[in-house]
Amino acid sequence: MPAPPQPPRAAIRATLAARQALLRLADRLVPSELAVFEQSMGAAVVRMLGAVIELGVADELARGPATAAQLAGRLGLDADALHRVLRALAARGFYRLDRRGRFRATRRGRLLARDGDGMGAWVSYLNLDSTRAAWDGVGDTVRTGVPAFPAVHGASVWTWFAEHPDEERLFAAAMRRMTRIVLPMVVAGWPWPEEGRLCDVAGGVGTLLAAILEQRPRLQGVLVDAPGVLREAEAHLTGAGVRDRVELAEGDIFARVDARADTYILKDVLHDWDDERCLRILRTVRAAMPAGARLVLVETLIEPGDADPVASLIDVQMLTQCDGGRQRSAAELRALLGAAGLTPGRVRDTGTVAMVEGVAGVAG
Repeated sequence: MPAPPQPPRAAIRATLAARQALLRLADRLVPSELAVFEQSMGAAVVRMLGAVIELGVADELARGPATAAQLAGRLGLDADALHRVLRALAARGFYRLDRRGRFRATRRGRLLARDGDGMGAWVSYLNLDSTRAAWDGVGDTVRTGVPAFPAVHGASVWTWFAEHPDEERLFAAAMRRMTRIVLPMVVAGWPWPEEGRLCDVAGGVGTLLAAILEQRPRLQGVLVDAPGVLREAEAHLTGAGVRDRVELAEGDIFARVDARADTYILKDVLHDWDDERCLRILRTVRAAMPAGARLVLVETLIEPGDADPVASLIDVQMLTQCDGGRQRSAAELRALLGAAGLTPGRVRDTGTVAMVEGVAGVAG
């Protein structure tokens, strides 16, 4: 299937800027206290969304409109409490409430269903006790600079996931959905080779790799990840019709990547780590790269003086949940590439995510 058309970068930027301007205008039309109150209730909205997903309400409303009483009868819930929660979510655009007392899912509300290709996994991940506890530690992080998750839980988020496989699976599902959001921009926004070998390092089940290969029938792929992840990748790559063109290679981004390719990808990997560990990752990949091979970093860029509404939130998510993770500017990523022995190359910003290139020179 052809990739969806990619809006021009200028159009994406203009749309996001217009949205922010409209939100600021709307806030000017009400007392400042009301705007602050509504914004301060963001955590409550996330908890309500998590509840309707967990209880199956979002799934039911994605199938068709119903009253709270009807939903409560089907799911064994309290009708009055459910009506009040759904009414609050309707006020925020997730549902519509008609004069007959029926709730109907909006475009936004339909994305909450667990049985679709929506945002249910992401919202459920935000509602995990472990995720919320790390966010609760953000004040200590601001005081000390110590990342919240390991400070609160006594372990890295990756160690935690290894010990809590259900949470790890939910997180992985959420990340796959976030990748699918930007797939059109990444696939169309970079001149991926038409043939040769393309290696996605720490590429999960191969969501991005499969999307690129679908558009380039002569291109071969290599997917590098942990053994358990690669077992899950079998089904995804087979379903995408590209399994016969993908080599599965076990690897560790901090130790060894055994994969020879012309182009390598690291998507949303570096933003999980501090500079020291980013350099270890880049040097590990560099050691596998033949002379002339290219590494493409796929990241959401942010400049120190740019209060980007999306990138700034991702940045603080990394601050609270990861071990020194952060969003970086193109200059910061290029500096890391150079320090790892790669020559910084092209930068292409799609308006949502960006691709930053490093080229391997001749060894020695």
